[in-house]
Amino acid sequence: MATYYGRKYKLLELRHLFKEVFLAIRIARKSKELDKPKTDKPIYVAMVDGESFHGGMCDRFKGIISLYAYCKYQGIPFRIKYTYPFKLEDYLSPATYDWTLKENEYTDNPLYCRILYMRGEHLATRLFKLKVRKQIHYYSNRDCLTHINKAYNGNYDWGELFRELFKPEHVLEKRIQSIKNKLGKDYYAAVFRFQNLLGDFHEYHYKSLNDPIQREILIEKCLNAIRDLKDAHGYKTILVTSDSTTFLKQASQMEGVYIIPGALSHMDGNKSHLPENSYETYLKSFLDFYLLSEAQKIYRIGTSYMYPSEFPVYAAKVHGIPFEHIVI
Repeated sequence: MATYYGRKYKLLELRHLFKEVFLAIRIARKSKELDKPKTDKPIYVAMVDGESFHGGMCDRFKGIISLYAYCKYQGIPFRIKYTYPFKLEDYLSPATYDWTLKENEYTDNPLYCRILYMRGEHLATRLFKLKVRKQIHYYSNRDCLTHINKAYNGNYDWGELFRELFKPEHVLEKRIQSIKNKLGKDYYAAVFRFQNLLGDFHEYHYKSLNDPIQREILIEKCLNAIRDLKDAHGYKTILVTSDSTTFLKQASQMEGVYIIPGALSHMDGNKSHLPENSYETYLKSFLDFYLLSEAQKIYRIGTSYMYPSEFPVYAAKVHGIPFEHIVI
């Protein structure tokens, strides 16, 4: 979604006000959690429940971290309800702040809760103007931290907030350590996002390159970029991540390149077709994110027509490591 200001932004907010009403009715009609919540003060809940479009992993974390920052400034209890297409607790545990919902805290009853649907609302103006004394269910895919910090004259760091909320669950942590033992301490990372250009990652309605020769030319350009990185970094190990199994298969044949095993699936793809081994498939996304975050530096590499994914940008923010975008 484009970033709007002025009249277009106001229209976006207005559309979302109507969407919130329909969402509230639809969710309440099928929910079994309609009791009055038993909390001392209303909680704010970051929602990833499949009732709306959430985007990929990075978009989901943007919304979650933004709401957490707002709640910290306001002294509001913060929770996460992340159930689509998996439970977040299957992969991540609370770190220093417990964001899990407790018994009798949550409700879908419109008498006691208010949906705040803010997909694309990067300015967060409706969040700042919120005056209701109800439980808030927050749907967002945007990083509003800059505007939230400015509103409260603060300087919360995205990576610091992420580390306060999350630590890898046992299985994920064990896999991370196993792969780090193979990578060594001083590895670099390169990220390539093809979407469906190579015809092997069917995401939304993106089209592939129809000419096989053009596909091979694109693959070779990207492989050459990896070779350049190896030359620049004294042949240190290069961790390569991508959404294309075709490209990863060829990159894995290069000496000094490490590919994290496993298949990828977009988290907000086709709801009627979930991966067969869904736990392992989604685990791969978390492995990519965490291992990118611990590299010496992350490079996002691609042509002018390849998608400039923000996945590596936010992985770099977790520990504040250098990030560079390279256009080939």
